[in-house]
Amino acid sequence: MKKVLVACAVMGLLVPAVFGQGAQADQVKRRAKETANQNNVRQGVPSPAQTQPRPAAPAVAPAAPAAHQSGSSVTQVQTLAALKNDLGKFKSGSTPTAEQKQLFSVHLTQAARGKKPSSVTVQKLVDSLTAALAEASLTSEQQVRLAQNLDGVFNAKSFSATNFEKLISDTQAILEVGSVKRATAVAVAADLKAVGAEIRR
Repeated sequence: MKKVLVACAVMGLLVPAVFGQGAQADQVKRRAKETANQNNVRQGVPSPAQTQPRPAAPAVAPAAPAAHQSGSSVTQVQTLAALKNDLGKFKSGSTPTAEQKQLFSVHLTQAARGKKPSSVTVQKLVDSLTAALAEASLTSEQQVRLAQNLDGVFNAKSFSATNFEKLISDTQAILEVGSVKRATAVAVAADLKAVGAEIRR
């Protein structure tokens, strides 16, 4: 009888330790994935926004002038240029002006070629992202990649859940590689995810 009680007591002590290791293992896996994403950014692996499948071109092109045929592509190119320009204005160590934030908010909203997110959600993202960029030192390539990811999230309605999560993770990795503190990058990623959730509804 004593052996059974001792065995039960030992099991009672070991079971919580085993379950605790599962939580640690999840945290280790998450950190390893974040490190892999950061390495992808450093090595120039294409952004998940670049690898998203685009809608197939129609089999027969309409007989319209060339300027009208690529209307959505021009819009995307212009949007990416505006976002990249905005991101370049947010310098490390400086405080963004209200005008810069307002223009950035307008450009982000214009990036959504389908359903538009609420202005409150966009403003929350702008506030957290501009605060993060004030402590970041992003290269030009990282700014382009960030602009592509922002454009991707603002047009993520048709993306799979996996590809959407890759955009969010890549954005967080860009910020962390650019010397943004992890907690700040996670907060920006959460705000970006909230914007995407509104669009994907």
